[in-house]
Amino acid sequence: MNPPLLTQLASVFGLALCLAVLGPFGTYTDLSVPVRYAYWIGLVLVGYLNILLAAHAVASLRPGLRHRWTLMVVTLVSSVPTTLAVAWVESVTRLAHSVPLSVFPRVYGCVALIQLVMLLFLTRLQPSLSALLLRREQADSPAPVAVPEATPAFYRRIPPHLGQELLALSAEDHYLRIITAAGSDLILMRFADALVELGDSAGLQVHRSWWVAHGAVRSLGRDKGRLSLTLHNGLEVPVSRTYVAAVRATGVSA
Repeated sequence: MNPPLLTQLASVFGLALCLAVLGPFGTYTDLSVPVRYAYWIGLVLVGYLNILLAAHAVASLRPGLRHRWTLMVVTLVSSVPTTLAVAWVESVTRLAHSVPLSVFPRVYGCVALIQLVMLLFLTRLQPSLSALLLRREQADSPAPVAVPEATPAFYRRIPPHLGQELLALSAEDHYLRIITAAGSDLILMRFADALVELGDSAGLQVHRSWWVAHGAVRSLGRDKGRLSLTLHNGLEVPVSRTYVAAVRATGVSA
């Protein structure tokens, strides 16, 4: 078992213990101490497993989905089977009969809240949702791409499955989204540090949170007075006024 997975499991187990101690949703008064601990540890681990499965599905079906949407989709999808598990456990531990369908929306909302908290906490442990939740075996990973010595140092940070045809970078909270011709992914790195490693020869900054590679731009357009670059993969990148002169100096025209 690799260290990141051990860290994840330890964090999930810690969350389960906190919930067992606090006993929310009436479990503190309705359940005995042993049953309450078994209740929360079991359900939190089931929720974690469902997060893993949902993240695998989202990464396979929509690999380019933005980070915040990935979090939302994984939360909503993983909460469905977890809610069913909660309903079954409730029927065994407290109600001794099936949970009425009328209370399922409320149960689903409570489960989704806990799933989201767990997911947000877990994503702080690793730089990317895919790196955090979709740990693949080494044999399934693409072989590292050889990078010539003359290439900017940043290129060595690009995940192997994205190749080396870098198109753009985008700052997203504490993360940096790397966009290549093969797709996109997040790494934990400051935008300013990435610009230093790239230097001036590889591309240019066009916005306070965007950088584009030389040769990646298909056209420069204007919409409602705002300039934007269209890259070869169809992605539109905003251009702020501060960098308009630098963009035009590259020969790109609207």
